[in-house]
Amino acid sequence: MKTNTIVSTIFLGFFLAGTCLEICASQDSIPQKLVPSVTHSLKDAYLAALKTSETLNVQKELVVQADEGLSQANGALFPTISGSYSFLNQATPSSVTGSAIFPASQSTGRLTLTQPLFRGLRDFAALRQKRFLVGSQLGAYQVAARQLFYDVATAYYNVLIYQSDVKNYEAVIEVNLKRLKELDRFFKIGRAQLTDVLTFKSNIASVEAQLEVSRGQVESAKEVLTYLTGWGRDTSLSDDEPHLLQLESAGTYVAQIENRPEIKAALENLSANHEFIPISWGAHLPSLDLIGNYYLVRPGVLKDVNWDVQVALTFPLFQGGIVQSQVRQAESVVRQYDLVLSQTRRVAEQEIRVFYNSVLADSKQFSKLKELVSVAKQNAETEVKYYRNGLVTNLDVLNAMTTYQDAQRQMDRQSYAFKLDTVKLKAATGQRPEIGVTHPQH
Repeated sequence: MKTNTIVSTIFLGFFLAGTCLEICASQDSIPQKLVPSVTHSLKDAYLAALKTSETLNVQKELVVQADEGLSQANGALFPTISGSYSFLNQATPSSVTGSAIFPASQSTGRLTLTQPLFRGLRDFAALRQKRFLVGSQLGAYQVAARQLFYDVATAYYNVLIYQSDVKNYEAVIEVNLKRLKELDRFFKIGRAQLTDVLTFKSNIASVEAQLEVSRGQVESAKEVLTYLTGWGRDTSLSDDEPHLLQLESAGTYVAQIENRPEIKAALENLSANHEFIPISWGAHLPSLDLIGNYYLVRPGVLKDVNWDVQVALTFPLFQGGIVQSQVRQAESVVRQYDLVLSQTRRVAEQEIRVFYNSVLADSKQFSKLKELVSVAKQNAETEVKYYRNGLVTNLDVLNAMTTYQDAQRQMDRQSYAFKLDTVKLKAATGQRPEIGVTHPQH
């Protein structure tokens, strides 16, 4: 009886274990939901670089400092209130009257209000100047943001260009290996020469060497993109930028030059430095201040007098010609910044025209390369068929295949170069909204 119970228990245990294994196996066989790989666009790369760039953050702090300078200029128009306390101990005068007027111990405590009434209008000129300087720093910030976009776009497309090279070289090696197997078979049956086999082997070795170079270039390009964005080196990139296939006239793009941030910054700088003229010339004019004191403690016969008010008028009479020299200096600075503005406009126009001409040339070259790839592919396939029929040599096939493969690689590279020049032209003409920053967030 006990034996039967033990045997039943053992069989039950095996049955349950088998059932558990089947359940586990069935669970393992259930297809898991695939997690889509996350890829990042050029816009994602730029937004990441905005948070990482020390250069841009330094420029942001300069904007903050300019804002604070404006606040200080505003504050200079308001009255200042200060408090003071002094204690004086001196020898006692010999006369009683003198003792009342000049006590041995004197304590003075007061609150003083000073309100500037007129400073030759220099304070208002300084206020306007600070406003212009804020605009100038904002323009400089936007210029830095656009330059960061240029750098990120270049690094981004360099990665894609070199990755396309790797992909093309790997495809070339795969095709050549298949071709090599066919040549080996032909060689064994006497339809191909040993030199044909060796030629393809050497060609494969050459492509493998170029492949390793491209792999190294990919790693270097990834390092640059990682530095700019803070991303990992294995971040996947997804290119969704269109080619700019329809260009407007160059004059249309150049006409937008006044909207560029460096032009606005140069104009603000010119206006800010122009304010130095009234600031300097205002030193010729008198200054008028209102000063009021309220006494908390006062010694001597005036101890019961709690307040006084005075108006102070100061006339500048002679300062050795310094003021007039400062005016001439300010006028010279204005002429200097006027020249800087002119130069900035010419450089900006040159940049737009360079990008425009690059995009125009890219468009034509990309179109021709597409035609070349189509024709070269057809030619390579035809040469292979002719070789099998003994109509052409192996060298003819190799040349045709090399022409097709090189054309394919050039077209892929040109496609990315075309897009890079396109996004730069759009950025240069204010058509990239992600870099249209009006004011950095503090």
